Amino acid sequence: MTVLTCLFANAQQGSVTSKVFGWNDLIVEKDTGSYFMKMANGPTATLANLEIRVVEVDPGKSPHSPLAHVDAEELIIVKEGNLKVTAGSNTAIIGPGGVALIMPGDLHTFENTGKALTVYYAIRFKTKTPINAERGKGAGGSFTGDWENWSVTQNDKGERREVFDRFTAAFQKMELHVTSLNAGQISHSPHKHTQEEIILLRKGTALVLLGDGTQKAEPGDLIFFSSGHLHALKNSGTTPLEYFALQFQ
Repeated sequence: MTVLTCLFANAQQGSVTSKVFGWNDLIVEKDTGSYFMKMANGPTATLANLEIRVVEVDPGKSPHSPLAHVDAEELIIVKEGNLKVTAGSNTAIIGPGGVALIMPGDLHTFENTGKALTVYYAIRFKTKTPINAERGKGAGGSFTGDWENWSVTQNDKGERREVFDRFTAAFQKMELHVTSLNAGQISHSPHKHTQEEIILLRKGTALVLLGDGTQKAEPGDLIFFSSGHLHALKNSGTTPLEYFALQFQ
């Protein structure tokens, strides 16, 4: 187990509830092969544990040696740079907006193969129900895809890119897409649902409804909507608001 893994395993916080995690609020810490920034690490209303961090990797470096998570599933979203992802027998290089989904038990490693800093978000899920490895394999196993892979559909508010909607080893349903909202548009009317949701802002500025209050969000910020919590998102700027939206159950 690497130093990085140990640090996060020992740094569990309290319960994770609805919140805007600001990019400018993150504190950078140094590990032997990379820099990392902790966002969240604790149980949620539906998960045994949710761990979110940002990792920065220098050119030619890896954040950890090959490892496998026995009881956790991990989602990687690249913010900048190029990341070589090896999971099992498959290897791919993904750039900004690229995604990797790592199934429990799959040996995996990452490497910055470019000439500039690589920055990515790592979201690790531990469920309250047992891992179903066969379900994950039947749905395609670990997955990687780059920004150009996502199909785009125009709508009256902007556009939507489909990333994946599938079974996983941890979840009966995990769905990830990218929304682009035109200036002044609202994602949807304020509502709540059982599924917890993660929003990751790529471009633009947003006004976020969280319960009975609002907060501002900017590029790089991550938003967590807890189960049953009233929420909505509005483009508060003059340019398109672009963000990843993830739900799981």
